[in-house]
Amino acid sequence: MATSQHFDTVLQNGRVIDPTNNIDGNFDVGIRHGKIASIAESIAPEMADDIIDVSGQIVMPGHIDTHAHLSSPFNSNVDRAYGHAMLVESGTTTALDLAGDPTAMVTGMIQRGAGLNVASLMGLVPHQTVSEDDPRPAVLRDAIADVKKRGGFGVKMLGGYHPFTPEASSDVITAANEQLAWVAFHVGTKDSGSDMTGLREVPGITGKGRLHVAHINSYTRGMIDQPHEEVQEALGMIEKMRSQWITEAYLAQANGTNGLCDENGDVVYNVAQNCLKARGYPTTDEGVKASLMDGYGSALVERGGRVIAVTGKEAVDIWEAASTDASLSYPVNPPTSAFSLATAKYDDGTFRVDAISTDGGSLPRNVAIERTMALVQFGALSMDEAVIKLSYTPSRMLGLLNKGHFTEGADADVTVINAGTGKASMSLVAGELIMLNGRAIGKGGTWLVLEEGKDAAAATGLPYEVVNLENSRLYENWN
Repeated sequence: MATSQHFDTVLQNGRVIDPTNNIDGNFDVGIRHGKIASIAESIAPEMADDIIDVSGQIVMPGHIDTHAHLSSPFNSNVDRAYGHAMLVESGTTTALDLAGDPTAMVTGMIQRGAGLNVASLMGLVPHQTVSEDDPRPAVLRDAIADVKKRGGFGVKMLGGYHPFTPEASSDVITAANEQLAWVAFHVGTKDSGSDMTGLREVPGITGKGRLHVAHINSYTRGMIDQPHEEVQEALGMIEKMRSQWITEAYLAQANGTNGLCDENGDVVYNVAQNCLKARGYPTTDEGVKASLMDGYGSALVERGGRVIAVTGKEAVDIWEAASTDASLSYPVNPPTSAFSLATAKYDDGTFRVDAISTDGGSLPRNVAIERTMALVQFGALSMDEAVIKLSYTPSRMLGLLNKGHFTEGADADVTVINAGTGKASMSLVAGELIMLNGRAIGKGGTWLVLEEGKDAAAATGLPYEVVNLENSRLYENWN
């Protein structure tokens, strides 16, 4: 690239990695008007308004998290808006808010935004966000059209919390596909659970449609068979559905759930039930209490503008103060399952699971970058492959064609990683610093919307970008 132009910012002397352009070496990155303007061995200091020395650090296209939580359909003790800063501080530059509400998400962005690009899905919750227990196609079509007008990409089924029948679940996919809306599935129906039994239903539920199967590692916890057997079965299903599914996996051992119990003291949600069963606790309020007291479970609470996990009596007090409707976390994800899913490839060398996500945001487990770097250190992934999983493939998944690479004219979304610790040290979005030394310094954010959501986005005064999902992997070659 030419270096005769003037730059707003130059990232100087970092190890720049961009597999799309076969770049891996020490270079300067020149940024102008929020775009990548040059990758060069050396850019003269007088050619830049601002020079940032990133010597010895890794410079990659910004991490795109295809499964995060910045708003929520649950009444919970955790304010989801804190997730903006928490994601930014982990090195993320773009996120898909999976299963909240776009109106709530953008309110959080205005109040506590930290500079992220965010697209949002609406979680389908009977009698809250959709009017029926097993919504009919006409009801679903109206709900999806409405959420697109309010700035959402589409919807997510919450099978581990608010399951539909298999038939209604299939109707959700069909209705979303008809409108070229995003559709994601935390698997499980009224006939199955949020485990391998639920995943086994999904090919039939998908039919000839397209679907984002959320956090594939969540169904390989050993609830039905041994974890390694479930991993192999899941990989086989992914191969069978290769042209119809997109998938991601997260690398944290901790999950996120909700400890709500009914009037009889029974745990309401299937995910929380599974967490208790995994260690032999009863699926009752007494089981939840014991799990928290023993330190197996944690309650999530806001402290100093961030969400942290606490255990013991403090956790029990938080859960009881919320009348059991509290955000909890359990270490139920086998690391070997997540690592196997993150690294598994087809014979042609492409990855079976498309991306590495966090399923975090407001949950304190935003470790996609540092755990991926650990896989690089271990030799399970190359640095090129790490960037493909963290940035390039997620950009293709979402149809963000100007992100995920450092081609001249691409968006200057950048994540800088400390090569020693494996943690992100700096991030930029559109050439502006949003995180420095592990601390969020950005404000607001950019709302990613569909064409139907332009008016809603414009009314907020926030920057926004219109995305065409025909460019996404979800609707690749869609007829």
